[in-house]
Amino acid sequence: MHEKRVARLLERARSQGLEAVVIMPGPNMRYLTGLDMHLSERPAMLFFPVEGEPFAFCPKFEAERVSTGAGIAKVFAWADEEGPAAVLEEALAATHTGGGLLGIEYRYMRVLERELLAQAIELRYEDAGPILGDLRAQKDAEELAHMLKAAAIVDAGCKAAQAFIKPGVTERQLVAYIGQELQKIGAEPPFEIAVGSGPRSAIPHAGPTDRVLQEGELVWVDFWHPVEGYWGDITRTFPVGKVTGQLAEIYQVCLDAQAHARAEARPGMTGAQVDALARDYISAKGYGQYFTHRTGHGLGLEVHEEPYIVGSNQRPLEVGNTFTVEPGIYIPGLGGVRIEDDMIMEEGGARTLTQYPRNLLG
Repeated sequence: MHEKRVARLLERARSQGLEAVVIMPGPNMRYLTGLDMHLSERPAMLFFPVEGEPFAFCPKFEAERVSTGAGIAKVFAWADEEGPAAVLEEALAATHTGGGLLGIEYRYMRVLERELLAQAIELRYEDAGPILGDLRAQKDAEELAHMLKAAAIVDAGCKAAQAFIKPGVTERQLVAYIGQELQKIGAEPPFEIAVGSGPRSAIPHAGPTDRVLQEGELVWVDFWHPVEGYWGDITRTFPVGKVTGQLAEIYQVCLDAQAHARAEARPGMTGAQVDALARDYISAKGYGQYFTHRTGHGLGLEVHEEPYIVGSNQRPLEVGNTFTVEPGIYIPGLGGVRIEDDMIMEEGGARTLTQYPRNLLG
């Protein structure tokens, strides 16, 4: 268990009047305890009371893994033949949990677990997601070390992509080649790789197809890969041969907007203000209507987490926040450009973690 992280969680929970925080299998469980557990049809939860010791509720065959992996001594385990309801009721009664307000994870708790809790106690709850999001948004040195390694892996993916991109290659062949090259440097599959080429590059979340790359068009490649659970995420837009005309123009506009946002982001700026650094530049060049998504998202144990670099985020960015800067311009029927880097906010400004060259038009 990461005791300092748990202590900070309980301090926040106490200040908000919570009796306990209930953690589901997923990124927050890993963040607080180191246990990498995933949701299944068998419910499991960790309970962190503001007063008293943490305890676990899980299937009996998972009890040893949960106890040793999470560092929690008190485990209430249920067997398949009896089901979870009676054991959960026993756990809450034995620990005197459930008389107050519980903090639960709105994004991860299912109706299954909510109904089990409601059957066992008079359930009152609020979302603990904002507390956990704030805690996870501030990365420590260990977390940053993992993210730097992940950034190096996705940088290597860009190098592999650039070496293979040429007319006649299909999007699927490109993805396969990148995966093979990443395995050579020790990266572990599966690899998360998205590709959009030619007119399809105007679709921000395009996936690979059998489309053949053509001379004179653009292809963006988006990679994300974890190290010890912490993700690196990068997008580069590559030319297929020589690119001219409006495609070259939007490439340069996007490149300059991204560079401007990375250079000018500072602690204390809100997510909305950093978003505006890129968005206002693109709009001033006449392409604002073609920038159809937020400028970035937080990065860590999830590919998308707090803080979001979007016009609705009025919270100031803090030292230790990690996030992406990835403006894009997408013109239907013509093509699109996206350039994405991973950042960490430091005292003097935002430092870029991913290092692969950005201006690839030649």
